[in-house]
Amino acid sequence: MEEDTIRMLNKTDKIVLSALEKGEMFSSELELKYALERAAVINSARKLFSLGLIKIDSITANTIRLTDLGQKYLKDGLPEYRVFEFLRHNKTVEYKQLFSSVPMEKDELNAAIGVLKRMLAINIEGGKITVNPDKSAKVEEQNRVLQIVEKEQNVNYDGTADLIRRGIMEQVSEIKEKFSITPAGIKLLKNSEFKAEYIDKLSPNNIKNWDGLKFREYSEKPEILDSLSGKMNVKTKFISLIKDAMVSMGFSEMHSNYVESTFWNFDVMMFRQDHPDRDIQDTVYLNGGKAVIPAKLLKNVKDVYEHGFFSSKYNESIGYRRKFDRSKSDSLIMRGHTTATTFRYIYEFISKNKDKPAKFFSVDKGFRNETMDNTHLLELYQIEGVVYDDNLSVSDLIGYIKQFYKKIGIEKIRLKPTYNPYTEPSLEIQAFSPKLKRWLEVGNSGVFRPETLKPFGINKNIVAWGFGMERMLNLKLGMADIRDLYGAYTDLDLLREIESARVFGEF
Repeated sequence: MEEDTIRMLNKTDKIVLSALEKGEMFSSELELKYALERAAVINSARKLFSLGLIKIDSITANTIRLTDLGQKYLKDGLPEYRVFEFLRHNKTVEYKQLFSSVPMEKDELNAAIGVLKRMLAINIEGGKITVNPDKSAKVEEQNRVLQIVEKEQNVNYDGTADLIRRGIMEQVSEIKEKFSITPAGIKLLKNSEFKAEYIDKLSPNNIKNWDGLKFREYSEKPEILDSLSGKMNVKTKFISLIKDAMVSMGFSEMHSNYVESTFWNFDVMMFRQDHPDRDIQDTVYLNGGKAVIPAKLLKNVKDVYEHGFFSSKYNESIGYRRKFDRSKSDSLIMRGHTTATTFRYIYEFISKNKDKPAKFFSVDKGFRNETMDNTHLLELYQIEGVVYDDNLSVSDLIGYIKQFYKKIGIEKIRLKPTYNPYTEPSLEIQAFSPKLKRWLEVGNSGVFRPETLKPFGINKNIVAWGFGMERMLNLKLGMADIRDLYGAYTDLDLLREIESARVFGEF
């Protein structure tokens, strides 16, 4: 590499380095420090390495440092040292008396006695403990080891392994990079152009007063980019397709925030307050901050939750017949589903315009605290739809669902009855995956229960649904694993090869 670089340097082309890269070049041997941002230093070093101007050697250094427990003992002294000092000043002590005389946890005290016995620093006979004065220096030396490690992060002591085993110290391996300049780098250092000052960061001042300044040129475009062109991400394309389909069906888009309250995410939808979806195993709770909940609506939700209501249309709803706990209603979470947005719009728009029909949709993110696999994500897009009108029924709901899927090119679907806390009847939507050779759940739907609408003063039916966007997109693309579209392991070449027609055309 060095010979090729030297030949390259002999050409008329110039190598123009940034100030940071020059700083690394000025030393023939430079160990990476953290005074500068590590990422910036590494990126500069990689460039110099790729040009053959420096070599990079990784050096592994093993050091020993105190744990949190070690820091505590650094201040108070090791348990064995404190016990030894107590015994030394009290001569002979009853074994049982030791537990009431030394301010220490029982397990910690037993461990200290065990260490002193192994060091032959104490004798136990007839239930009495005495010290062996000859071992005093050894006990004190072990205690001083903590101070040595704290100052030097290294120590040559036979008992280190035992202190590590006890969780008082820990061994840490640090990898440091050492840069060494190559002959090609030395040649560049001698080049007069190397010392020229080039500006590599634009500022309002040097843009206004650019005359006479030398600006660093952009590197030549890599050949690999000649065969590539910029493309819209396939997920973005699919979201555009979905939005076009919903707008063509007469829907208006809803907008809201990722952070939501448990009131809008659970309470207003009549999730039981002991429902497992509320557990931290499923929901991402946030520390600090409280949401502002409409007081009248909160009271209405509480009344229906506890007592239900009577209506000539729906007969009687008995509620859950248990106390509603308001204390957690204003807690903040990352919303688990965009149905929380739907109920905000029911409150803000539908309940205040009861005589007007309404159709809303959203394509937005929900967050789940669950394990990722080929059909589940921690962060996922949900396609939400809601319709408010006179005399709506399950037949209308099925019609909207089939019309939507037909518009995006997925016709092999089926619906089956299911359970939701906030809809009745409820329908699960499934689509067949040729790749997985099985039916997948791609959405849920239903007619909102009267209990969820009574707090808003709404007596008409509302039908709604929530579809999983990523699962639908995987069906369109013929993929088996939902994770192929997201994260560090996404195959970018695969995404580049996906034809637009496979998203926008027939499936």
